[in-house]
Amino acid sequence: MHICFVEFGYPRPSGAVGGAGTYVQIFSRQLIKMGHDVSVLCGDMENSITSFRDGEILVFPMKKSYLGYIPYFMNKIPIIKNFSRLFLYLIGGLSIHCTLRKVDKLKKIDLIEYTEGGDFWNTITRKFRYTTHLHGSPYTFKKNSGQIITRSDWLHRKAEHYFINRAEKIVSPSQSMVELVQNEMGKKLSSYVIPYPIDQKQNTRKIIYKNKIEKSKVMLFFASRNDPVKGGDLFIDALNELTDKLQSKIKVEFFGYYPNQDVSNLDFITINKFVPRNLLMKAYEKTDICVIPSYFDNSPNTIYEAMAAGKIVVASSVGGIPEIVGGPENGFLFNPLDLNDFVDKITKAIKSVLMANDKMMRQKSRNRILSLANTDKNTDERLRLILG
Repeated sequence: MHICFVEFGYPRPSGAVGGAGTYVQIFSRQLIKMGHDVSVLCGDMENSITSFRDGEILVFPMKKSYLGYIPYFMNKIPIIKNFSRLFLYLIGGLSIHCTLRKVDKLKKIDLIEYTEGGDFWNTITRKFRYTTHLHGSPYTFKKNSGQIITRSDWLHRKAEHYFINRAEKIVSPSQSMVELVQNEMGKKLSSYVIPYPIDQKQNTRKIIYKNKIEKSKVMLFFASRNDPVKGGDLFIDALNELTDKLQSKIKVEFFGYYPNQDVSNLDFITINKFVPRNLLMKAYEKTDICVIPSYFDNSPNTIYEAMAAGKIVVASSVGGIPEIVGGPENGFLFNPLDLNDFVDKITKAIKSVLMANDKMMRQKSRNRILSLANTDKNTDERLRLILG
């Protein structure tokens, strides 16, 4: 069976990588082991490569279209600006559709899994069987993080709803996202909730505990794309509220997110650029606490990885995050609209590490995610869905 994924955040030598992209890579590698063929359409790269192999996975980077600049000019014209995002979606979808036809000529595609809004043209031509994976559209993130929704956003989302509605199967890593999309569309969806799988290497990763008498500082970790909705500046606000004593006992590393505010007064913070996943995993090794302060999110891969690595998780109680973390015995959840609550949860997490009282939570957190996101079970469930 030849399965093709359309996911712009797929890991590649250059270009932005996302949690959905990591999921596609993990799932694809399992499919290859089981004898299936896998192709992926991903985001653009710095060079002019038209395809490359990631192991046995054939990957096709999508080129940026110069027509993509047209919405910029459309936004300058009253009335016409309402159609700018829809135009970009249709042009981008046409590029995807043409590339899929080329891939199909190399080897017949049996099924495509698109992320969220996918390729509108396939709903018209019905050239390929397809499923859609609800990762979280720009519209959904905007709406649920208090941002302004424009007419252009709304029209774009309506086209995506049409695409989603005609999919053979609809899959989401969280029930929360399913309910949000159902509310947008005003109808009940026949959908399936399957958490993301974790890399099987995580199964053998050892949890590193600090001894109470150790003098090394407590390490806090935050990694995300450079997007305000990910809450990086909220995290800094909370760090500013910590007592001087606690600030002297911590070291914080940011990856991929560049704060909008000056952090020069917080000498315990290091700002790092976005790094490849293998380097990010090395950063996890020395981390004690992983912070996910999103104003809104679906099922962020950083939480899966943090829990699998046996780290203390401090995360906002939004979207599908509580579904991953589970009960308070597995991590700290806070209300992102309540800074005092955030500060309180960070304080408790830091103190638990300082007092070496974090062992039970870290082990429970790890056990939960290894069961919830077991790769073999996850792959079997997804294949039954595809073949059913």
